[in-house]
Amino acid sequence: MSQPKIKDVARAAGVSTATVSHVINKTRYVSEETTVRVLQAMEELNYRPNHAARSLRSAKTYTIGLIIPFRKEDTSKSFFMSIAEGIEETLREYGYHLIISNSKEDLKQEIEQLQLLNDQITDGIILASTYSEYQTLEKHILKDHPLVLIDRIPEENQRDSVSIDSYQGVYDAIKYLKKKGYKRIGYAGANLTISTAKQRLAGYQDAQKDEPDVENIVFIGEPTYESGYEMAAQLLLHDLDAIFIANNEVATGIIYYFIENKITIPDDIAVIVFDNFEWTRIVSPPLTVVDQPAYEMGIEAAHMILSRIQSPDKKMKKVVLQPMLIERGST
Repeated sequence: MSQPKIKDVARAAGVSTATVSHVINKTRYVSEETTVRVLQAMEELNYRPNHAARSLRSAKTYTIGLIIPFRKEDTSKSFFMSIAEGIEETLREYGYHLIISNSKEDLKQEIEQLQLLNDQITDGIILASTYSEYQTLEKHILKDHPLVLIDRIPEENQRDSVSIDSYQGVYDAIKYLKKKGYKRIGYAGANLTISTAKQRLAGYQDAQKDEPDVENIVFIGEPTYESGYEMAAQLLLHDLDAIFIANNEVATGIIYYFIENKITIPDDIAVIVFDNFEWTRIVSPPLTVVDQPAYEMGIEAAHMILSRIQSPDKKMKKVVLQPMLIERGST
């Protein structure tokens, strides 16, 4: 389906194309009633005015936009900032600048940021999307604007991407626990709408399939400290000897509950957490983790977006980096 044009908006709103242009660019007074009709038509048609593409298509801005998703209370911001550091340092070598924007896990804000960065000030965008399906995301991105997806890769993706093999990271961690003699291994996670969460759960489930006598015990809640704290009491009822925690915020709640209730790690229960956040090193005992190469992901994404800008018609590229298990005192 072709992108809607300004004349389509004008027809739907019952006005001239000049009036639509005045509403968009605020170059002349337009009555409130007419403005509302134009804006409604734009929304219904999913029309996005492409200011920069028209006036600056032949001129580079030497700026890349990065949209990352984390909330104020989310400690995973350090993961995304490590990615950003890798991107920024690589882009600088080629004379490019980086603009960072936070969608706060909100689809509406992500759309607004995509439209801004698409239409006005960037040569390309690197995006960690909150969308679970590419078909839905595609409605809000320009086909001819370079885009690289990082970390969270929507289903049926058709753009360049850089991600971590979350499935393999969890699979290997569960196998490691089994090799150490742990039998009843539970799983605690959240946010099954995003690709990384789905892959982590699949890695756990497949690792457990190898031993049919081992019961799969899965706990899924909200990606919050409070959810993890409440989850901890429930998982202890299942007589687990180990738990894999796939979400950082959930992990903080579970670990605090263990400390508060004098649950000894690893004597009472072994723990592995996905991702190597600073706090996992300073608790007692330090936690075994699945470490993600966030900085390296940023470097790869930066090279990929620059390559796409240079060669817009080349074949789509997909890069999957491998995580690493770091063994500490919790297992």
